[in-house]
Order: sequence, then structure tokens, then C-alpha cells
Amino acid sequence: MNSNVRSRTVSRRRSRLLLVLCLGLTLLPTASAFPSATEAQGSRITVSQAVSLELQPGLTLKALPSPQSLQDFTALTISRLSAAAPFTEWKNAKTEFYPLGPGTHSWLVNVKNGEQRIGYLIVSATQDGGYLLSEYGAGTSGLPYSMTELRQFLVQEELIPSTYSGKTELTAFYAPMLPVWKLTLDKQTYYINALTLEILPWSLSKANSVLNGTLPAAGTVTSVEHSWTPKRAFRSGGQDDPYADLQWLASPKLKLVNGENVAVLLGTGGALAFQSAGKNDTTGAPFMITGYQSWELSAQASPNKTKAVIYAASGLQGRRYLPLTALQQTGTLHKLPQSQNVASGTIVQAADFMLK
Repeated sequence: MNSNVRSRTVSRRRSRLLLVLCLGLTLLPTASAFPSATEAQGSRITVSQAVSLELQPGLTLKALPSPQSLQDFTALTISRLSAAAPFTEWKNAKTEFYPLGPGTHSWLVNVKNGEQRIGYLIVSATQDGGYLLSEYGAGTSGLPYSMTELRQFLVQEELIPSTYSGKTELTAFYAPMLPVWKLTLDKQTYYINALTLEILPWSLSKANSVLNGTLPAAGTVTSVEHSWTPKRAFRSGGQDDPYADLQWLASPKLKLVNGENVAVLLGTGGALAFQSAGKNDTTGAPFMITGYQSWELSAQASPNKTKAVIYAASGLQGRRYLPLTALQQTGTLHKLPQSQNVASGTIVQAADFMLK
């Protein structure tokens, strides 16, 4: 079995403890404070345990028919993204649509090459009846809502014993920038970050409050305009783990990051850290930003409106693209002092080259 999930979880726990000590906090999230039963016993995940989860009837997501208008917006978005890396494999790929609660205000769109998932988009409804691109990313692992990684996590944490025969119910939810699994075992309910696979210390009221949030359409690609064109994605190659280098904790909050200065701030080998002080669990923070992609409108298409929006390449290897505007509305960005000695002229030239 792939050990990436387990090693990543253990590493994150150790690093998070260090981060908590640095911040002077006294309370740890449930998932971080205690080692899993599997780790405590030093036991291995058995084949029978893995197979037992495969056979759990509630541990599945079912693709459902989606509105034609949603399919059209998704097809157009995928077509334009597939023109350049890292999305070129999306050409002629098939898609599967999964509703995300509460109230099916968002859809998970898995992009697949045969039976292999090679990327995803999350598309959300807007108040005017249209759609907006909440987030997207390319890759075969480390993406939100991975059933394979979820099953590995459940076995590792022994949340579902191999002898369990009760009712199992799995629901996929989406809050602004936060993918969530809701797992119900008889009368026990767990809320799990569907990207990092960490148990969220939420009550029912807290879950309802977070999951009923909406992402503003401003600063996103929407179905209102049909001429959005993505430029080539820029990746700095900088540090993608917020716990590997904690110097960003001492960096002041960046007042404004936009399409005019993001290239300079990231530069070659640079990174920005995102955090939501006191509410990291509701945004999946902290995480690093190591690139971006600009979407532009022609002056003829929108003479009096914003000409471009920026999606920030976040998380491990910068696979996950999130609206930069939404990040700044829900948290703060901090410069990791790693590439400050790079000449600004070199930084701008490198960024401009990648965007051509």
C-alpha cells in the first residue's frame, strides 16, 4: 500500500507541534494531539483491513447527472486550461460530476484518463444562477476527495474496525476553500478535511456554520463572461510545506497581493504562507503558495470590469489553484524570507517569461 498518506500525516503532526509551541498555543486539534492506534501499537495495516473498507457499501461517491449549463461551463474551462502545462493531459479527457453539499451548491468534477483521475475542478453556483470556478488542480494524487487516500486514512486511524458491521454513511461537503468528508458510523459522526485527511474538531453547530458559507463571485472565473483565457501557470519551485521552515511566522502580513506584484513576491524559489489566525480549521490553513495562474479578459469583452483574476498555486507541489482574492478575504499572507536576495529584475523577467 502507498505509504505517502501515513508518512505525510506523521510528519505533519511533528511539525504542527513545533508550530503550536512557536505560537504559544495550549490546545491542539484532535487529529494532531494523539497518535493513531495503529502507530501506538506499532502494527501494520493488513490486507483484510483494506479489503473490508472496499466492501463497506457506504464508503463510495456516486456520480450523478448534472445540469447541461454546468457541463457546458466545465467543458469550456477544461478546454482552455488544457492548452498549456500542467493541464495538457486534460485534452479529450472524460469527466464525472459529483454533487457537494450542503444543498448541492457545488459540484466536484473529476477529470479522468480512462479510469485514472488526472485532475479536478470544483464549480459552485452563484446567486444569479450562473457558475464560478471555486478551485482546480492537476495530478494523480494529493487532490481533494480521493477515495483511495481516505480508505488508507481510515484503516490507519482504525476509525472503522475490520469487524464493523453497522451503518456507514459518507457525504462530501464543500465550504469556501475547504473540502470536507462527513463520515457517520451508527451514531458517531466525524468531519474530516478531505485534502489533508485530518479530523476536524467540530460540533454540529460549528459544521453547519462553516459549511453554509459561500464564496463571493468577485475575483473568480464565472460563467457570466465566456472569454476568460488562462495564461500559462507560473511555479516558483519554492518551499511547499508550511512546517518545514517557520520563518514566515515572523514576517508581517502582506497588505495587498495582486496580479501586479505576485510575480515579484514569489520570484525564483520564493513562497508565501497563508494562515487564518484562530480559524485555520475552517480554511485548511496553514499552507504555502508557490505559484499562480492569471485568467484574463479582453478589453473588448469587458471594458469597464476587472481584466484579470489570479488563482494561487497552493499546497504540496502547488497542485491546488485557489482564488487569490478569497485567500485575502479569509486570512493573511506572509512572505517566507527565502529568496529576498534575488535581484528583482531577474524575478520579473522569469515570471514574465513563464506567463508568455
